[in-house]
Amino acid sequence: MNIDLKKDIKAKKIEILYRHANTVIIGTLILAVVACAFVYFVIWPETKPVDPLVIWLTMYITVSVIRLYGISLYKKSSSDPERINYRLYTYLSGTVVSGCLWGMFFLYMVSLLDLTNTNILIFLMMGMISAAVAAYATSLLTFSITTFTLTCPVIVYFLLHTDKIFNDMGYMLIIYIVFLFIICRQLNKIIEEFLIHEFNISRLEREKRYAAMLNRELEEEIIKRIHTEGKLKAEKYKAEALADKLITISSKDGLTGINNRRHFDEYLENEWNRSARTATPLSLILCDIDFYKAYNDTYGHLAGDDCLKKIAHVLEHYARRASDMAARYGGEEFVIILPETSSNKAKHIAEEIRMAVEDLQILHKASDVSDHITVSLGVATQIPTRHNEPHGLINLADEAMYEAKRKGRNQVIVADQSDTSHENLPVES
Repeated sequence: MNIDLKKDIKAKKIEILYRHANTVIIGTLILAVVACAFVYFVIWPETKPVDPLVIWLTMYITVSVIRLYGISLYKKSSSDPERINYRLYTYLSGTVVSGCLWGMFFLYMVSLLDLTNTNILIFLMMGMISAAVAAYATSLLTFSITTFTLTCPVIVYFLLHTDKIFNDMGYMLIIYIVFLFIICRQLNKIIEEFLIHEFNISRLEREKRYAAMLNRELEEEIIKRIHTEGKLKAEKYKAEALADKLITISSKDGLTGINNRRHFDEYLENEWNRSARTATPLSLILCDIDFYKAYNDTYGHLAGDDCLKKIAHVLEHYARRASDMAARYGGEEFVIILPETSSNKAKHIAEEIRMAVEDLQILHKASDVSDHITVSLGVATQIPTRHNEPHGLINLADEAMYEAKRKGRNQVIVADQSDTSHENLPVES
């Protein structure tokens, strides 16, 4: 991921953080009022320790108002990429103060309450931490600081308490926080992947517009060069040759030399329509290199690129018929389109690919599956109709591939088929 993309993703995450900030702050403010009222009227209906609660609530309301004002200023200001860290730390400072106030509140309460009411208080604390997972999923730092400042005083109090029940509650809180941190980290990763996808789409659109502009300039240049009838034919040949070269370049993956994702999408659409007309099965094999990131980290990107080229060559070898097509689907994923191919035959081809990759004997000590590079493959087959779309076939193959990964990798999984009428077709030689 390049530096500019990292900055854009970070800025987008902070924007999401600020977008939901009002809801978070107002929600916790309401919760603070309710908590104080509950303590005042239910837990201590007779003694009613007004002063500590009023002081704490006043401080919390003041901090919340200041934070809301800061949020409003952010939303009115223009987005400046150079001030990303400033905006994040400004938000974090308010979160730290709020978290410390809640930590003081819980510590003060548990030091005075009996075990039953302490359990109610712990339930409230756990609910707030759980809500923080959703509120701060875009920022692990914000979630960590909030959780630490809110729970650390109480956990320390429990662990230092002479009663074993309180000690056990402290350990349970630690386990619960670790569990929520793992969930928050997974959500953060999902959000980041989604944002990368969004930015890549935007980048591709810009490149498409730029290519169209270059194409228009090229056409204008060609027209300018046609001055005489004698030069017209020569210029025409040049233009046709250039167009063919551009088509070839645009359809090939720059690293592996096989077909790229764009050409794959176009070819799949054409084969889908053709198979729909002839009512013949269309099979798809989706292939993913096992633990490829670990391979890159261990052996370097040059070795990783060489690995991709070798596996691309294997897939291209098994796209033997003129109608078959192998392509790089993206990253370490490859795909083969197999028109007029049954599910059994496609599975057989996928198994041959899997074994051929193993036979390459590409050393991979960082793999959890084997000492050499392996692949996981998903196979899907459908008889296309006018009423469904090719992306359904891709999804089936993708699900089968991830099922292969879940079952231990280095294997072939065939997707469940809703229509098995093509299974009795003769197997191609």
